Amino acid sequence: MQSLVNKISLDFIYMPFTPVINLRATTIAKAFILNATVLAIIAACSIELRNYLDIRKETKGLTRFQKMGITMAGTFVIGIFVYLIARLLLGFGEGLLANPPFSKKLI
Repeated sequence: MQSLVNKISLDFIYMPFTPVINLRATTIAKAFILNATVLAIIAACSIELRNYLDIRKETKGLTRFQKMGITMAGTFVIGIFVYLIARLLLGFGEGLLANPPFSKKLI
């Protein structure tokens, strides 16, 4: 009985993952483009968060360091969210796990 429970739990862990759009980073060029896109989205959202904090009436009383802390925490949350979405939609994050035929190719 115990081995059956272990087999079921291990099968769940090693279940193959298929993203919605198969754009896995199997070459250096794909990895570069995907990483640049994800980082650009995170940076743009972070800049917009800071601009939002600067223009709102409710945040006029905050110091520069308080706004910086809010921006850092917000950027962390935005980053986790964007990486999660990129993982689910594009299969982002498997570039270092590529098999040898794919890991040596440039394009």
